[in-house]
Amino acid sequence: MYHQQHNRAPSFLPIVLVIISLTCISCRHSVAAPDERRCAPAVQTLRQAPDYPLLPSRKELKQKPQEATIYQLDISRLENRRPLLLVHGLRGEYRPIFRWDQIVKHLQNNQEFSSRFKIYLLRYDSTSSLQITAPQFKNALLQLSEAAGGKQVAILALSLGGNLVEEAILDPQVDSVVQTVFALGTPFHGSPLFSYDWYQYSLYKNLSLPWTRVDHSLSYRLYFHCNPLLLQELHWDNADGYIPEAGPFRSLLPFGPQGNLTVARNANARLLRLHTESGQDKSKFITYAGYLLNPYLQPTLRRQFEITVLAPYTFLTVHLPAHLAREHPVLKMLNHEISRTVPKEVADPKPDNWPHIYGLNDGITPVNSALFLPAATLKANPIEREDDVPRLRNYTDVRLARVFRNIDHLTFIDGYRPGVSSHLLRDELNPQDGYRRIFDWILTDILHSEPLPNHLARDATSANNTPKKTLD
Repeated sequence: MYHQQHNRAPSFLPIVLVIISLTCISCRHSVAAPDERRCAPAVQTLRQAPDYPLLPSRKELKQKPQEATIYQLDISRLENRRPLLLVHGLRGEYRPIFRWDQIVKHLQNNQEFSSRFKIYLLRYDSTSSLQITAPQFKNALLQLSEAAGGKQVAILALSLGGNLVEEAILDPQVDSVVQTVFALGTPFHGSPLFSYDWYQYSLYKNLSLPWTRVDHSLSYRLYFHCNPLLLQELHWDNADGYIPEAGPFRSLLPFGPQGNLTVARNANARLLRLHTESGQDKSKFITYAGYLLNPYLQPTLRRQFEITVLAPYTFLTVHLPAHLAREHPVLKMLNHEISRTVPKEVADPKPDNWPHIYGLNDGITPVNSALFLPAATLKANPIEREDDVPRLRNYTDVRLARVFRNIDHLTFIDGYRPGVSSHLLRDELNPQDGYRRIFDWILTDILHSEPLPNHLARDATSANNTPKKTLD
């Protein structure tokens, strides 16, 4: 089901890391998406679409895209509808419908959506630098707006796709043709998982068994040797100031953790500049964040119970499936890895010296990164426990921010809930909005994304006490 790398590490962890990208976990050789049977006949009989080509065939999906290309889902006329452009994450370009099949099916089953939006899909080389793909995306987006008669485009982006959109709309001309950006699990501030020296240092400090250190360290290196983009462009920007000044470190065993952890060497200065110096207007962004429950979020006694008594159960339900390349167990394991990132010692620590400052993450992206929080908020309001989440509502500076409990990075596109959880989700920032399935949340926000004249659906107050507009 997964794209296999040629250089593979000797244990289950490389498999864990080989598929982390989600979209940080997508692969070329996969089973057909549920909607493919519906789309396949159209590819043969309706190739001559009036505006854009229809989705590529299986054979075409195996080829690396040379430029950013927009496809239409069907040949229905746009007329008075708004274009909704779906932008996939890492390696989504090799999957049928670029892995949007379940969301597309849910959206199209809604009559109001179909009457107001037409779906287009972007395919691009997600393994290339954003500095290469962003200009391609800009041109494609401007052409789509022009073909739509100058209408603004709504965008639904997953993970890395959100970074691509952010990069593109820094251009005022591109920004002018974008109406709303829905970003699902996007690592706007990067992820500690993609910070090489910081991750290696955390292995060095956390793991006591020498062979476990070597296993994790070697697996990490092998994966990122084949996927350097994540290390180069999506490592943590240190907006919260938690990267430690550890200096050089080295395990005594060959292939063990080693590196040189300093802020100057490891902080993602480029990402930080994008957020602090560009003057970017984030009022177009609707950001979705999620986090998995893990032992680090539990009280001490329960945490000890889970990591000891329940260890055999965890092995059978998480470690073994991850070894077999099951995506959701992989994300659960990565959730633990991010949670164990060693932070810089702070002057005013929590009473119990809480070390798990990134425990709230979806297996790829910490909540504070997915919410696109400003740097000042990250420093003043660290999100360490579940109780910290609700108070962030008044500190977000995007149009609307949502946080969902106990979901992982792929729940946004496949709806899967870990364990035996209900499929109904509550937004932890806006609990008064009730419970819905994740696709219903996305659908509802898309339908309410167009601003209504002289109407504030809900007022909130930002950190500087200026009013901002959010959605119902």
